[in-house]
Amino acid sequence: MASVDSPRGLVLARKNGSGSNSTGVTMIPVGDNISPIVPSAALPTSMFTGDPIAIYSSGTIIPTGANTTIKTAGVFQGCSYVDSNGDQQFSRHWTGGATATDIQLHVCTDPDQTYFIQADGPVTAAAGFGAGIWTGVWTAGAGSTKTGNSGYELDASGPVITDVNLRVIRRAPWDTATSSSAGETDDYPWYEVRLNKHMDNYTTATVSTG
Repeated sequence: MASVDSPRGLVLARKNGSGSNSTGVTMIPVGDNISPIVPSAALPTSMFTGDPIAIYSSGTIIPTGANTTIKTAGVFQGCSYVDSNGDQQFSRHWTGGATATDIQLHVCTDPDQTYFIQADGPVTAAAGFGAGIWTGVWTAGAGSTKTGNSGYELDASGPVITDVNLRVIRRAPWDTATSSSAGETDDYPWYEVRLNKHMDNYTTATVSTG
């Protein structure tokens, strides 16, 4: 069971259904000479491994933050680039506004990918994750420049019916705390989730509770 708040954002879990789980990523090139869609000035905000990201019509790529209406393009898994010394680098986070060339963002864009995410506090039965209303939103915490990990967590305060970021599938299999009518016996439980508003598999912002 998780008694320590140690967010890592959205952690790759498995392929939903019976498909093969490759945990593969899409390489998104950034730069005026290699990508007409994503210009070199399109990364103004820091990104961390596990951050859900959005691609705007201008080409700007940023973490979705607390925005619950935007469609998510995928989950950031790091980046490769050539630094000012001409050396090839890989990092688990991107520093917003940094100068580099040949930038490639590593993003899990599979709409059927599932993820593990930690809740930002204990979940009560009234919050709904143990009461059959398996929907929720994330909280956009700050990432770590030391580990490169995202600070995003599942909002433990309760479910939402409209503008839903996440569909909660189940408790993470390693999280052995129990569920009861009183709620979870865990300070910061982990859940397996899917992205509800993926740009490649999006139907409606409203989730039925029936």
